[in-house]
Amino acid sequence: MSFVVIDASAGVEIVADTRRGRALARLVPAGSEGWVPEHFYAEVLAVLRRRFLIERRITETQANAAVARLNSWHLRRASVAPLVSAAWQYRHNMTAADALYVALAEALGADLLTDDHRLVEAPTFPTGVNVLRLAIRQ
Repeated sequence: MSFVVIDASAGVEIVADTRRGRALARLVPAGSEGWVPEHFYAEVLAVLRRRFLIERRITETQANAAVARLNSWHLRRASVAPLVSAAWQYRHNMTAADALYVALAEALGADLLTDDHRLVEAPTFPTGVNVLRLAIRQ
């Protein structure tokens, strides 16, 4: 079985059911197991809240549907504490939250699904982590 770590940039697009999210979801190999560090849910929820309350990019109905999809998405959750030391090595070029996704992908030998092009272009991004992403940002 293969593993895919899904970061919040990809996860929010998927649960919001955007065109980009549907394209990102198609990048996940069939039969693979999705993994996230436990802070994934807080990050996705924060973006949904911002898109609804502040930016008014989605309606309340769309936001509620996205939260429902987030709640029903069957993902394996990893505790953050065991990843802290590995994530710390990326402190110069990644946020702590991003580094936790990378550390989890390394620990699992997993692919990383992301829509964050800056993350994968970070000078310290590990060459051993296979990245699943769309070629261009739309």
